[in-house]
Amino acid sequence: MGMFKMFKMPQNQQFQYRPRFWDQEKEELEKRLKKIQNPENVTAEEIKENISMTFRNRGGGADPKFRSAQVMQSNKILVLTILILAVFAYLLLNSNMDFLQKLLN
Repeated sequence: MGMFKMFKMPQNQQFQYRPRFWDQEKEELEKRLKKIQNPENVTAEEIKENISMTFRNRGGGADPKFRSAQVMQSNKILVLTILILAVFAYLLLNSNMDFLQKLLN
């Protein structure tokens, strides 16, 4: 057995795993910076991607504070509209009460 040890036995093959992390925000920032630095080299596909990214960021809840502010503004407008319609209905009914009484009798 000692004679066979002069030949080195092959070791197991080792796998070197280097994890890669994908930072989506960093990648998008790099794309935007590249577009800003070279505006003459922008293709039609990049313009389409930029427009779709803008819609995604503003429309679907990318920022919950923005969404809640929009909902609050919408609610205020709705309440104000209902109050104005109620006042007009009251004035209309109050001014034409004689007409309504004749109509009902």
